Amino acid sequence: MKEKKFGWKLQLIGAIAIVAIILIAVIKIVIWDKSGDKTVLEEVEEGTYDYESLDMVFTVDPSILAEREDDGINTILCIGNELFTEAPGGTSILDMISEIPNTDIISLVCFNSRVTDVQNTYTEKNPSYWQAANLYDVCKALSTHDFSLQKEAVDNNAMIGQDYLDTMSSVDMEKVDTVFILYNSVDYRNYCMLYDPIDLYNTSSYEGALRASINTLKKAYPHLRIILGSPYMHSVIIGDDVQPSSIYSYGNGNLSEYVMRQYNVAMECCISYEDNYFGLINEDTVNDYCNVNILNADGLKLIGTHITEYLKRRY
Repeated sequence: MKEKKFGWKLQLIGAIAIVAIILIAVIKIVIWDKSGDKTVLEEVEEGTYDYESLDMVFTVDPSILAEREDDGINTILCIGNELFTEAPGGTSILDMISEIPNTDIISLVCFNSRVTDVQNTYTEKNPSYWQAANLYDVCKALSTHDFSLQKEAVDNNAMIGQDYLDTMSSVDMEKVDTVFILYNSVDYRNYCMLYDPIDLYNTSSYEGALRASINTLKKAYPHLRIILGSPYMHSVIIGDDVQPSSIYSYGNGNLSEYVMRQYNVAMECCISYEDNYFGLINEDTVNDYCNVNILNADGLKLIGTHITEYLKRRY
């Protein structure tokens, strides 16, 4: 009989302890809640809170750089598409970069080229000269000095011309200090596959093409400072509606998802990242800086200034 009474008392003590713990937790939450201003999400206007820039810097191993003679000139190889050369205000991003002191620019910029291949050339499956200026195919050619795919493209009047091939084949990668990779949202707008969960190096996926390209360059030329630049937020026309690319998906994700995949690959591969997306153009200002998916003069100045200020810093 005494054991039953004692068991009942233990249960009562346990219940009181639980209630006390819950009461203390509630008091702490109330105190914390009163310590700052309340924000009701439904009352927040779009654009009130800006995203912070994802700019990121990785430095090249100092022991590798110590083996190289510094000539005082930052030789930058630019790989990308027409985002480099569009000039709605008369001055392009490539022009702005060229004005950076003590900088020499080599341009492998091709109109309508993109990050993603139509097929996976990483596994050597039917490489096509129609993608000879896409990112991986350019990086592979520079790393192996095999320009046969680009030569085939010139012979078939596809994508690139003789000037592009001449520039590519004459680049001395040992003298290049920086590779700056920059594309607009062409992969997003062409419904390119975002990633391949089975084949991480599938160059017909956006993430796979970036990973394969960057690792190919790094393996061949470990001294390179590689910088990956992001696209920018813009609007897209869907029927009679205009929507920001940050919320509209063509089926593989909105532009924000492409940007985040890009950023994650940069972190994984330990290369620098130059962000033109977060912190510059948002849903509230997109029509001030863009004409649908193309930058206007103000937008190009905004993006170009950010790029040049980033590239002026040598690490």
